[in-house]
Amino acid sequence: MAIDAQHGGVVTPPDILHGDRGDLDRQAAQIVADAIGVRLQDAPHVVLGVVGGRSVGGIYQYLRDMPLAWEKLHVFLADERLVPVTSDESNFKLVDTDLLASARADGRMPSDHAHAFPFDPNVADAGLSSYDHALDELGGRFDIAILSAGEDGHTASLFPDHPSIRSEAPGFVLVESSPKPPPRRISASRRLLERTPLGLIVFYGEEKRAALQRFSAAETQVSRCPSKVITAMERGVVLTDLTY
Repeated sequence: MAIDAQHGGVVTPPDILHGDRGDLDRQAAQIVADAIGVRLQDAPHVVLGVVGGRSVGGIYQYLRDMPLAWEKLHVFLADERLVPVTSDESNFKLVDTDLLASARADGRMPSDHAHAFPFDPNVADAGLSSYDHALDELGGRFDIAILSAGEDGHTASLFPDHPSIRSEAPGFVLVESSPKPPPRRISASRRLLERTPLGLIVFYGEEKRAALQRFSAAETQVSRCPSKVITAMERGVVLTDLTY
């Protein structure tokens, strides 16, 4: 183990899984399913933090058909755009379609366990304090996080050399002037992700090669490559279809 001098945390080398994307998605889903089972041996529920997007859609499609304890699973967004939940830009809409809708429709998962961000344009924090409170009521952390890396090394809505990654917020953080549109978002903070026992992150496709190389360089700080936040978790798992 090493120390991230910039933030004072312990750095744990992640497990790195290489292979075909379909096989990796299936492995990732099984890792998550196994972790849910282990967590429920001594906890009443499991909190899963997720992102939207094509990179993680395959994992969700395997997970949604697994015999999980859906009634004990709570799902929060690790990042969301500040748009109505009905918008095509909503990450919750993507996650619901790929992962949650069938379990909610057939009664396996209570609808109020699918925690969409309560966007309210009429309050100063857009609903962030309400989302923090909902997570606090369930223990104040994710038990498992499913993340993806951007081409610049960002994850969730934590961007390199940006106020989002420098925030010391314990829960969610309001992101202004995002380098990636739309400019206003919320994100799990660095501190919230660091407290997550298990994190999976995907680097899929040639366009993520530079980000993976930056992630893999020992000298790269989390502030320059936020995807490295999983190295502060108890266990981090990297999935990639790239060789390097």
